[in-house]
Amino acid sequence: MVSTIHGKPPERFRKDQRGSVLIELVVAAMIFAVVVAAIAYYFIYYVGTMNNGRAQLKLQRVGSLLMDEMTRALREGKTVRQAEGPMEIGVSYANIMVIYPDTGTRCFSFDGANQDIIEGPDYDTLSPMEVLDDSQTVGSDTRDHRIYCDELWFRREGDRVVIQFNLRHDMDNGDGHDDLTIDFGSTVKLRG
Repeated sequence: MVSTIHGKPPERFRKDQRGSVLIELVVAAMIFAVVVAAIAYYFIYYVGTMNNGRAQLKLQRVGSLLMDEMTRALREGKTVRQAEGPMEIGVSYANIMVIYPDTGTRCFSFDGANQDIIEGPDYDTLSPMEVLDDSQTVGSDTRDHRIYCDELWFRREGDRVVIQFNLRHDMDNGDGHDDLTIDFGSTVKLRG
């Protein structure tokens, strides 16, 4: 028999208390789910940010290497020409031939089909500058995080040559909107 105090059942047997444990469990489960979702979102965001940061650093490093290589070649040159003839002042060209006083020539150009910056001793032997490939193989899966060039321009300004190009880092997810792009530019005085 259930004992009563003043004719009322004890608290644990009151009818309005039924299901309160179930409600508490549902609320606790919802709070737990929100916390887990927040932690998962933060982790995914952190990994994405780290990947983008690494890609941006690589893009800057590659662009700096390309710019250093081209500015060094132009700085040491005596004069420059376009493939077909002398470069007009103030006109932009996608290719350039650097003529050295005693060692010959070196050419830089933009390959629009493969979106590479290409170089060689003359226009018949141009090949892609090697720092543009960034493919990665993880296990048996090869991911093409390729760095490519959208445009390359040389412009003669008196005794100086302006170099401009941009590089794009393909993040390999089929969405071109989140690819990283950085513009590079430099002005080089010819020794001439």
